[in-house]
Amino acid sequence: MKPPRALPVLFLLLVGLARAADPGPAPELRGEITAGNDLRFALALPGGAQTAWVGIGETFEGWKVTDYNPTTDSLALNKAGAEAIVRLSNSVITTSATAGGAATTPAPNRSATKATPAEAEDVLDKMRFDQMMGLMLEQQKKAATSLVRQMAAQAGAAGTSAADQAFQGRLLDAMFAELTPAAMRGDVARAYSEVFTKEELAGLASFYTSPTGQALVGKQAEISQRLMAVMTPHLLAALPKVQQMARDFSAGRTAGK
Repeated sequence: MKPPRALPVLFLLLVGLARAADPGPAPELRGEITAGNDLRFALALPGGAQTAWVGIGETFEGWKVTDYNPTTDSLALNKAGAEAIVRLSNSVITTSATAGGAATTPAPNRSATKATPAEAEDVLDKMRFDQMMGLMLEQQKKAATSLVRQMAAQAGAAGTSAADQAFQGRLLDAMFAELTPAAMRGDVARAYSEVFTKEELAGLASFYTSPTGQALVGKQAEISQRLMAVMTPHLLAALPKVQQMARDFSAGRTAGK
């Protein structure tokens, strides 16, 4: 008796369903960054060197980013009906299949690789550190000069004459003389290598070469200037209260003596 022809077809269907139930290893979440209202996540395959920055609703290696939980720093991913939760720094990766499918094996934890200052230097190059920091320091110096003069004028104290303002300028020049990109670069690279892992630095390097990363670099100086413009009025508004506190403290010390 010949076997029913339906059996081979059924067998092929079962094999196809078994393959569909296994989506493969879930990506690792290696970093996250916010540029304005744009929240991006650095995803990479386990053990892979290539990192891609994706947002909610976008897809990486067939895995679609469906949700983000800021409390746990975790992403919800979906691929062919299988769901995965990945957390920052590869700490935990759990995967579950939909009803009727077998659950995939959780990916093992992977210890992060310690970064080197040279790898951090590469990130600083991509973020145009020297140019960006030079512009920011120049803006900070101008803002500090303006703030000192406004505070002196509002306080009615000495420091409003041309000679006093010239002296204030020399003081600020002396203070900012040591704050140069070249003098700070080595220390900044060392700090980056101590704070970020090798994988995270690779993600940052990838981000800063992306269109969003280049936009962030190009507009960083403007953002810094606008933040200073926002902060200055608040600092000046607090000045009368600070002056009164100083007068009260001085009066209290005099009375105590």
